Parts: sequence; structure tokens; C-alpha cells
Amino acid sequence: MKRILTVALVTLLSACSSQIQMPDLSDVLPGQELDRTMYLRGDFNLWDAEKQYEFTQVASALYQAQVKFSTPGKVYEFKIADMDWSAGYNCGFSEQDPTGQSLTLGQSVKADCNTTYNYFSFTPAIKGSYIVSIDYHNNDQPKVTITKK
Repeated sequence: MKRILTVALVTLLSACSSQIQMPDLSDVLPGQELDRTMYLRGDFNLWDAEKQYEFTQVASALYQAQVKFSTPGKVYEFKIADMDWSAGYNCGFSEQDPTGQSLTLGQSVKADCNTTYNYFSFTPAIKGSYIVSIDYHNNDQPKVTITKK
């Protein structure tokens, strides 16, 4: 009897699992991880692509870089870009959401990675280390967040 119930249960579960269809995530999740190195580039490093401001992957489609802001109240400007400021890899604030130009701690804003000038800005209240994150789960509209380390 136990054997019949086990076989029936396995058959039922395998029938259920074969009916489940996963949604197409190709529009939500990138098909692959970034194919190049991205940098935090701003007035704090003369807009150079420097190793110390290189983004590292911390989770699927999530990258972070650390920066030290030493002057409270100063407006820092920056972008996220590859070595060559390439189209599609030159990320600033999105004009669809111009309030995203000035970042607020912990609040995500849409980025546009085909901009020339749209710099993000951030004014730290206190000096210290900050983490800038870019989330590529939606490749067409990545999101940028800044947090205090």
C-alpha cells in the first residue's frame, strides 16, 4: 500500500511540475553579465577610470563601487562608465526622471546609459565611505543607489 501511494504521489508531483511554465525573463533579467569593466568616474578623481573605483559584481546583475567623500556639504558629480565612455555604458541620470540627478541616500533612481552629460550629483552630510550600486536587472533601465558604508 505504501508503495502504491509513493508511486501515485511521485506521478502526481511530476505531472504538476511538467505543467509549470516559467515566465520569459529575457526582458527583465539580462541575458548575460556585463562584458566589460565599469568605473565610478567623477570630479573626485578627475573623471578617470581608476582601479580603486572599479565596480565589482556582488550579486546577479548588481555591481558596487566604493568612494570616499571627505567634504560634507560639497556637491560631488559622477557617472558610471566603461574605460572609453562607450554608448550603452555611459550611465548618468535619466531625463525621464530628472529628480534622479541629485541622489538621496538609499533611494534608487533610473539611469540612462546613453547619456553624454547627465551627471549624478550627491551632497554628503558627513564625510566617509559610500557605496554606489548599479542594478542591471532591467537592462533597459538600470537603477543607481548610494548608501553610507
